[in-house]
Amino acid sequence: MKLNIKYNNLLDIINLYFGAYHPLNSFVSKEDFLSIVNNYHTKSNIFFPLPIYINVSSKFYNKFKNKKIINVFYKSKKVCNLHVNSFFTINKIDIGKKIFRTNDSKHPGFKEFLSMGDYFIHCKIKKFNRKIMKNLNFSYPSIFKSIFLKNKLKTIVGFHTRNAPHRSHEWIHNFGLDKCEGLLIQPLIGQFRKNEYTEKAVIETNNKLVKKIYKKKNIFFGLFNSYPRYAGPREAMFHAMVRKNYGCTHFLVGRDHAGVRKYYGKYESQKKCLKFSKKLKIKIIDFKEPYLCFRCKKIVNKKCDICKKIYKKNVNGTFIRKMLIKNKKIPNFIMREEISAMLNKKSII
Repeated sequence: MKLNIKYNNLLDIINLYFGAYHPLNSFVSKEDFLSIVNNYHTKSNIFFPLPIYINVSSKFYNKFKNKKIINVFYKSKKVCNLHVNSFFTINKIDIGKKIFRTNDSKHPGFKEFLSMGDYFIHCKIKKFNRKIMKNLNFSYPSIFKSIFLKNKLKTIVGFHTRNAPHRSHEWIHNFGLDKCEGLLIQPLIGQFRKNEYTEKAVIETNNKLVKKIYKKKNIFFGLFNSYPRYAGPREAMFHAMVRKNYGCTHFLVGRDHAGVRKYYGKYESQKKCLKFSKKLKIKIIDFKEPYLCFRCKKIVNKKCDICKKIYKKNVNGTFIRKMLIKNKKIPNFIMREEISAMLNKKSII
């Protein structure tokens, strides 16, 4: 029995197998799915904010519903076997509303969820083919835990991004290092949308910042190879748990973390992560959004003593990408010249 999977399925399998999604190590049952959505816990009372699932079409289900082993392939390459416990269905509209907190079909996460197959598989990963890792960008949680232990770092803060680094990011990095001994800059890669940076641009610019510009023994570069779910506060908690699995003791949560457009409150993800910090078993570092004072030409996150509000400008990935598309030179006080020199129109999907 053969199942050809999508890229996001492949990434979930890999992350489950190597422990990035601990304490989950398999695709959830119906009972766990519903319990996680409704209560943030599995049926056995294990805290987890997002269900990790794999689903198939009605056609696949009707043909193979009595099979117990599924051979999984991605682009003709064997990935693993899935040992099936059960197939199940859920009310995707009702459940999707709870996960994404909207019934707007234009929400990218909700839209994707509704478009996927109607039958979910409760199953375990067996006979994983490690050869598929050869051409994948992936950071192994066990390796980073060993690195932090070797460097005798008691506190490490994780930083999550999907952008090329700019000066506001650097302010956040320094803010985290003021509170912790070490910093893990770990971009999320996997799937990007139109008008976002390419995976290559995100990897190369962040890697250069860490290894060629910062060049500090307590600042590390890694990758979280997964995909954006756009689930706002739920996904922010999920990102925190992943960083705990990589060995971080703290996690930075900023403005509209894991949000999209106007579906979630500006600091809602921070509030949710702080509320469940003990359950997450990682300390949350929150902060107000840093901004550029055009008069001082520096990044601050508190009211500037010298300048008025009219000199305030939010610096983010969207703002910088618009400049790149228009072939505008990015000032050094917005993004380091060493980084901006690596970017152009082709750096954007």
